[in-house]
Amino acid sequence: MQKLRRSIKSVNRNPIYSLFIFIPLVIISFMFFAGTVVDQSLVRGMANMEKRLGSDLMLVPAGSKEEATSTLLEGYRGTFYFSKDVYEQILNIDGIKEVTAQFYLKSLSADCCSSEVEIVFYDPESDFIIGSWINSKVTAKLDANSIIIGSQVNATNGYIKLFGKEYKVAAQMAKTGTSLDSSVYFTFDSLESVLTDAQNGGAFLTDNQKQTDLISSVFINVNDGVDLEKIIENIEDSVDEDIDIVYPKELSSNLRTNLKGIYTSTHLIFIFTGILIFFILVIVNIIIVNERKREIALLRVFGVSRKNVISILNEGAVLIAIVASATGCVLANIIVVMFSNLLARNLDMPYLLPSASRIILLYIVVIAVLALITALSSLVPAIYISSLEVYKALRKEGE
Repeated sequence: MQKLRRSIKSVNRNPIYSLFIFIPLVIISFMFFAGTVVDQSLVRGMANMEKRLGSDLMLVPAGSKEEATSTLLEGYRGTFYFSKDVYEQILNIDGIKEVTAQFYLKSLSADCCSSEVEIVFYDPESDFIIGSWINSKVTAKLDANSIIIGSQVNATNGYIKLFGKEYKVAAQMAKTGTSLDSSVYFTFDSLESVLTDAQNGGAFLTDNQKQTDLISSVFINVNDGVDLEKIIENIEDSVDEDIDIVYPKELSSNLRTNLKGIYTSTHLIFIFTGILIFFILVIVNIIIVNERKREIALLRVFGVSRKNVISILNEGAVLIAIVASATGCVLANIIVVMFSNLLARNLDMPYLLPSASRIILLYIVVIAVLALITALSSLVPAIYISSLEVYKALRKEGE
């Protein structure tokens, strides 16, 4: 407690110089905290995305490859459709391990939510995509009156209302950091009734969306060791519609490469800024200890050891560092959390904030590292000024 009071007095004695230490530390702690949170959010989003891209191939109608890619990376549902026959035509191709289909309704308003929801129809029996996201085990068989909801869709007493009709929530998905979090999942058995309810509720549907014999995509996994190009040739020979093929795992690899470039850039910026801040702190501390020559000399006259003099000079700087870095971290945390959705949209990448425990750990690390850097930056001038002979220090101060 005595050391704290002494540190506060030291800071108050030199408010201008203290400010020159405080401001750079707020800036660097803000940058480091915000940058690290964004990096970790992209890493978590990437990990979740790879789980979502759990297929070797994705078949979509010809001309919709770009929209399908956006569906995979960001979770936004497209409005592309082809015949359900495509799914049937590839079921018996040799070398294919798993096949499942989905049908998308893009952004329809719903009574459960303040914003529009993405609606997906799928087959639970053949599915190997959606099931990996479900938080809890679906104990009962899904039927036309039960659904699975994304993490941001609110349910009341286990039910949500869509287009005037209540549906039982069978399970809720884990948070993904994409628009999947505001999606609702029906079985194909519900397709006809949901389309009818949506039209009766005033939702606009395209001619394709009104049909119940269409699907949006087909996901395929092939057997290990099978030649993927040969499988693709067989698919193209078997399907009597024009299709595009998306390679989810290739998308994942390309995105990971792009992320490495982002990480490298941010880390270089951190290093450069940290070095710059360190030298600024050294200069400011040199100025401060020169201003305190007489005070230091008098402390030595009164028998204060060199070690204690150095400790006194360090304490004030470290106190400023702790307060400044905590301030920077809090500001960064508020802004990054507040604008996380905007960041996710602008980055066009899966973005999932770190857990609360990781955020707290990051607070501790940033504050500890900056306090250490500040202590080191004040150590050299403190050692130098404390090593001056008392007579010389007083004489130089008086000149």
